[in-house]
Amino acid sequence: MDKTWLIRNVCAGYCAFYKPGKDEELACKGFLVLENLSLRWNEIASKGRKKMSHDETMDNLFGVLCVQCPFFDDECDFAAGRRGRAMEPVRTDAVPCGGFLFLGACIEQGSIDIQAINQVI
Repeated sequence: MDKTWLIRNVCAGYCAFYKPGKDEELACKGFLVLENLSLRWNEIASKGRKKMSHDETMDNLFGVLCVQCPFFDDECDFAAGRRGRAMEPVRTDAVPCGGFLFLGACIEQGSIDIQAINQVI
């Protein structure tokens, strides 16, 4: 998985926030983790990982991925909704970034696990 593949398949395919031609130097933590994972995918993937439920996946990914994302504090409605910022309305309809969704799908099908993500963060 090179950067072009990730942009075409993860950003364009999964992310509601992706805008072609926009500054591609800006990347969510999910994209950055996938970029790092891609270098070690054969080593990490398909090792009989325990599949997680959707709720477990959401909680685990939020805990390791979102809290380290450059958009976490001010620019992510999904994170704000999960954190329940004081003095702000909580958006329960906000969606996570494409990297989060793609990694979540990989975890839920057992291709990787949260420990693999922790190894590259």
